[in-house]
Amino acid sequence: GEVRGVYPNLVISTCFQAAWEKLFRYMDVEAKFVVPSKDTFAITAEGVKAQIDDKTIGVVCIMGNHYGGQYDPVWEIDEMLQQLNEEMGYQVGIHVDGASGGFI
Repeated sequence: GEVRGVYPNLVISTCFQAAWEKLFRYMDVEAKFVVPSKDTFAITAEGVKAQIDDKTIGVVCIMGNHYGGQYDPVWEIDEMLQQLNEEMGYQVGIHVDGASGGFI
């Protein structure tokens, strides 16, 4: 039978590029937002981890957000994801969005 009302989610910074809205809307993916740190203007591994659940299909890190060019700590988030995936049996992937820093 068909399962209704269960949607996959992506964990992403509130500094995301507007094109992500299309994915959320057209593919029925829930956005789980992480507010960037007031000190670094980037998301943290702890903030990301708090949003992950059994429906999470991925985490989006931004390299050069379009507000101030800050880079999310990709290596720290990846390390946390590897550990969480092993502990929980998840298969949460990571996508690094080049955004404004992709050409560097």
